[in-house]
Amino acid sequence: MKISVIVPIYNVANYLRTCVDSILASTFTDFELVLIDDGSTDSSGSICDEYASRDSRVNVIHQENKGMSIARNLGIKKSAGKYISFVDADDVIAPSMLQQLIYALESGPNYDFSMARALTFYDDDTVQWDAVAVNDPEIVEYSQQMYMSYLFRGNQFGYPVVWSKLFKRDFIGDARFKSIDAEDIEWQTRMCVNMKKAVMVEQELYGYRVRHDSITHENGGVNRATVCRLNTFLMCLNDLPKEYTNYRSWCLLYTYKMMLNTRYNARNTEFYPEVQARNSFIYGETIDELKRCELKWPVKAALYVFYHQPWLYTVIYSAYAKYYSATHN
Repeated sequence: MKISVIVPIYNVANYLRTCVDSILASTFTDFELVLIDDGSTDSSGSICDEYASRDSRVNVIHQENKGMSIARNLGIKKSAGKYISFVDADDVIAPSMLQQLIYALESGPNYDFSMARALTFYDDDTVQWDAVAVNDPEIVEYSQQMYMSYLFRGNQFGYPVVWSKLFKRDFIGDARFKSIDAEDIEWQTRMCVNMKKAVMVEQELYGYRVRHDSITHENGGVNRATVCRLNTFLMCLNDLPKEYTNYRSWCLLYTYKMMLNTRYNARNTEFYPEVQARNSFIYGETIDELKRCELKWPVKAALYVFYHQPWLYTVIYSAYAKYYSATHN
């Protein structure tokens, strides 16, 4: 078995068939599809069983609801592929994604994982994939430093994700996801400490569905999960060895941006007191390192001022949001 595709599933019956069909339509066929029904209360579980009954590549595991991280961990344990790919149950993949990812991953001896770009689509939109020759994709090599920069210095989805990638099982080893919010970036931070190289296929091969009813987008993006993520970014910092001063500086910058943005978005919500408390704890744990880290002093000064003067951050952020809206609509 070459590839194991792991899909954690919880109450996504409206989207599950589209997701599974996209995977089973892959041009690369030497794979198993591991569907982890994480205690769904809708018809998701029966849909999984239906696919397993008619396609031998589909394996279904039912468990009580334990969350995304535990479901992914179980998928890793129960799967048999040399390579592992994660797909979210409301997303889709291009027919050539697995084939292009494995081609890129095996094109060099020291690549730990390959990845592709993603496109965003909304609810029931139909995704149109661009056709590119599978045996000649445009690929870009990522060093550890490049990928760590990708983790902490900007990503179109807010924080990097584990889907749209193909990992060597030997590279994953015993590393497992923690039951926390934003588990993707914390897991990848630990993985990056040991990585050698990765490779990017410069094509959109993964379809990320934006659901207005999802936890990420409910209540304007402020919810229990976004509050809990603040602690996750502190965990990322603690995952990095002390001698990784450059990476730790980037992680600090990312952490403070998340603190400021979360406080801004939560300012008129019930979560504001808890956000303030969490920010205060993180600030106490990190301020000494922020002062001496490798970030340029104007950046450090701005983070310090914005943290202590929320009104100033609100003014500047609000002005930027209005400008961005006016220039992108």
